[in-house]
Amino acid sequence: METNVLNQFESSKLSIENGILFCTLNHTDCYLSESRILTYLSKIEEITKGEPVPFVIDVRKFVGNFSPTAAKLFADSPILKTIISQVFIADTLNGKLLISSYSRLFGNNANIRIFNQMEAALAYCVESQNLFYADKG
Repeated sequence: METNVLNQFESSKLSIENGILFCTLNHTDCYLSESRILTYLSKIEEITKGEPVPFVIDVRKFVGNFSPTAAKLFADSPILKTIISQVFIADTLNGKLLISSYSRLFGNNANIRIFNQMEAALAYCVESQNLFYADKG
């Protein structure tokens, strides 16, 4: 599979492939602030062009935290209303706890799932995409 890299900044990579938006966070000792979240949201809007897509966020190499304000800003963003599902890939307890906290506190009605491996995450994305378009259909 070929990945079309549309934007790469800092230690992050945003790309879209086969109708799935990917974000890989490679930060170590990172704090996701409001300004950084606004940058991500701007790039997500630019890449997706408002089209509904599943969103895979790979946090296997991420070590950090987020401000509650940044998490709320991300979760409440109108840009994320076009996201079919938010799928996180985490293989550490810290990563899973961080995502679970985000989901519980800010994920209200979001379709959020956590997987250990990319293959399972991709299978879920395809399934959620198929269900989304079947309902529209």
